[in-house]
Amino acid sequence: VNIWVPQPEQQSDIIKITGQVASVERAKQGLLERVKELQAEQEDRALRSFKVTLSVDPKYHPKIIGRKGAVISQIRKDYDVNVQFPDKGDEQQDVIVISGYERNANEARAAIEQLVAALQDMVSEDIRLDRRVHARIIGARGKAIRKLMEEFK
Repeated sequence: VNIWVPQPEQQSDIIKITGQVASVERAKQGLLERVKELQAEQEDRALRSFKVTLSVDPKYHPKIIGRKGAVISQIRKDYDVNVQFPDKGDEQQDVIVISGYERNANEARAAIEQLVAALQDMVSEDIRLDRRVHARIIGARGKAIRKLMEEFK
């Protein structure tokens, strides 16, 4: 068969198929099936584009992202969503955008809110230590400090 599709400028909905009757019928069915597939993809894309925003203090962003992005990668994987943090120059530095299916986006938002709640429960305290002992506290490649952090959670 020969399939002729009009130029986009013509804005025509008519596609011409020429060839033997049986072949034209099969080609027509193939085109109709392809149209159904494309419409289903378009509907899925629309459902997947649901966006929810979340306001989180920027000081918690590194903890939500995790070491080498491990925490946020796990959230993205578990909930099949995309999570976007604000760029450095953005006016709203506290807005995190989650996009995906509505249910998944809301679940990911709840997971991040839970993580932030746990972080807000933590306290931070500054202590003075002689700078000459800092290297010994940190240890070779940070081994000693990681052991201390793990031991005391």
